[in-house]
Amino acid sequence: MSKRQKREDNKNAEVRLGNDCVVATSEQAVQTESTAALVTLRETAYQSFMAALLGREFRPGRLISQRDIARTTNSSLASVREALKRLEAERIVELLPKRGILIREVRQKDIAEAYDARMLIELHAIGTYVKTCDADEIERFIMATQAAVSAKPKTREDELIEFNARIRLDRELHRAIVASIDNAPLADAHSKIETTMLLARLNLPPLFHSRGPAFDEHLVMFEALARRKLREARSALRLHLEQAKERALQSAEH
Repeated sequence: MSKRQKREDNKNAEVRLGNDCVVATSEQAVQTESTAALVTLRETAYQSFMAALLGREFRPGRLISQRDIARTTNSSLASVREALKRLEAERIVELLPKRGILIREVRQKDIAEAYDARMLIELHAIGTYVKTCDADEIERFIMATQAAVSAKPKTREDELIEFNARIRLDRELHRAIVASIDNAPLADAHSKIETTMLLARLNLPPLFHSRGPAFDEHLVMFEALARRKLREARSALRLHLEQAKERALQSAEH
């Protein structure tokens, strides 16, 4: 083989290799985009399901199908299947083979255990939070809580919007307290308890969703936190959790 022919063969091999790299890179890009799209659709389906659950389009204790969820949430069956994996992991639903999807219904025992665990975690964590919480953060919590307390929803839709806003604000506060101790296992346990809290809230009368006493109890705690008074803050938190537990237990009786 001549030197010229060898050079041409090497050049052709380089071209083929370059083309293969381009094809491989393109395939990887398509796969990455496809995965990202699936994650987005799954998250959208999950959030739409939770909105329907809070809006009482789905009720705890009811058996529904994937098509019911897809139709109500305007999602594809593929994204619903993906969202159900997360919903099952969070113990919001139970997948029953050949029967459908059961939306979990919390029992009084579940509620009592969840609140007992919350007390252990949060009453421990507030000792750190009262020392490390940012004054601006407490002020922001106070303003947001006062706005929620004074809100006067006029329609059912307004009540649902206010309910969702109160849940987000409540979670943000209690997560901030737990996050202050920087303990991943406790934070993970606390996060899982939130599912029981959410399902328990769905049993409360509509009045409690937008005008319940929980945020008034928060304001008492904020006053102690703003003054860095540990004993008062812990006492206010304990009273709040005890009363919230009692409200949830009473609602579960009906």
